[in-house]
Amino acid sequence: MRIFKYLSACAGMAVLFFVAGTPAQAQEQHYVRALTDLRTARDYLMFDRRPAFQGQRDAAIAEINKAMEEIKHAAWDDDRSTRFAPPGGMVDEWFPMHEALKALQAAHRNSEQAADSPQFPDLRHRIIGHIEQAETNVHNIELSEHH
Repeated sequence: MRIFKYLSACAGMAVLFFVAGTPAQAQEQHYVRALTDLRTARDYLMFDRRPAFQGQRDAAIAEINKAMEEIKHAAWDDDRSTRFAPPGGMVDEWFPMHEALKALQAAHRNSEQAADSPQFPDLRHRIIGHIEQAETNVHNIELSEHH
């Protein structure tokens, strides 16, 4: 009889743990999508090898890496692949920068939808700050296209 009470108590605690963890799990999906978008942006930036933009490109990649590290504190890394597909016979040399900026904008939107958890206060704010700095770096590179 004692074992039955013990097992019932354990089962009840497991149910409470599962129910309490559900909202956090739903919130993490925004971070997981943002993580995928950030990986995609980083891959596109790494694909561009023009030396004239190395400093700003490296700065953008560093900010992306910081944002990814912040996200990994809030969401598990699910080994999703990026949507990066290097184009064969690329005609437009600006394609990687344009695609990286699109992916950064998607990561920004996904991060804005996420909510901070008590374990990681201000996480969303820090992640968005890194993403915005990366967006600025890439945008500055794109401005060079018109000069």
